[in-house]
Amino acid sequence: MPSREQTRADRLREHAALIERAHQVVGAMGLLVRGREARARTSATPLEVEFAKIDVDGRSLPAGVWVALRRDDVAAAIDAMMIASQTAFLIEERDVMGEGYRLQSVEDTLPVPEDELLTAQLSQALDVPLDVLTVIAEWGPDDPRAASEIDELLTARFGPAERVIAPAVPSLLDGGETESSGQLTMTVGEAAQVLRLDEDQVRALTILVRNASVTLTMQ
Repeated sequence: MPSREQTRADRLREHAALIERAHQVVGAMGLLVRGREARARTSATPLEVEFAKIDVDGRSLPAGVWVALRRDDVAAAIDAMMIASQTAFLIEERDVMGEGYRLQSVEDTLPVPEDELLTAQLSQALDVPLDVLTVIAEWGPDDPRAASEIDELLTARFGPAERVIAPAVPSLLDGGETESSGQLTMTVGEAAQVLRLDEDQVRALTILVRNASVTLTMQ
């Protein structure tokens, strides 16, 4: 029989595997969020607020999840999802001495990010069939099919992408990396002026923006 320590370690590894699986799903949904942010808005209400108002069987993830995905910060999105999670993963059940010297059963649990709630909420927020998002989530963010399918879905609903959405660029102080301060959003025309692009480069950038979510990094 495995020892208590071995059983606990096995359960912790299983929980870590669930978190890793959530990274794939949440990363793919991040492509969807940034793709939507790059397109024209139909309302003055911020998209993250509209997202948070969506009710899925009496549940809703907070606006912070959308904001984290807009900034391409999957870890922050998962942290926000775990705080809001109502799904607990049992790590260990043990007996402790309670009041009146009676043994009481105590469960050690950790929250699990509910990625199914995320896809369901985004499905309603963006009018995309849930089964389609489920397939895209299975592909993951690094599969070229995911970006292509998302672009087609969003273009059909909201028109072609109009802006380049770039995550916040960290600054360095005293040799250390600080938290990012914001995000850069600009039109293709504005990017062309800043980067002094010629006509061929502008056309190439327009095609990229129209067919994918463009992210600029320091590397």
